[in-house]
Amino acid sequence: MKLSFLRALSLTALCGVAAAASHAETVKVADGRMTYEVFEHAIEHVDLAICPAEFDMDKMFCRMTLADDRAHVFVFAHDAEQPLIAIKSYELDDGLPQF
Repeated sequence: MKLSFLRALSLTALCGVAAAASHAETVKVADGRMTYEVFEHAIEHVDLAICPAEFDMDKMFCRMTLADDRAHVFVFAHDAEQPLIAIKSYELDDGLPQF
């Protein structure tokens, strides 16, 4: 997936959450990038102890949401700004994914 697509996807997710909020609050996203700080306060999620195997846990950390009958794993970099770097989605036909 191209980074520009992920940026557009993350902004779309953020806009959807903001539109549904009963008490609207403006959050500015620098350079169109979703950071963990914005995600943490805007999107209900669970912290994952480990990420899917293809992601390096020394450089990344993961959070998961459930929507549209799918589990969505959001992968963030450990660097200073903690930007969103990937989203991996799983069908829930067989239950929650096991990593």
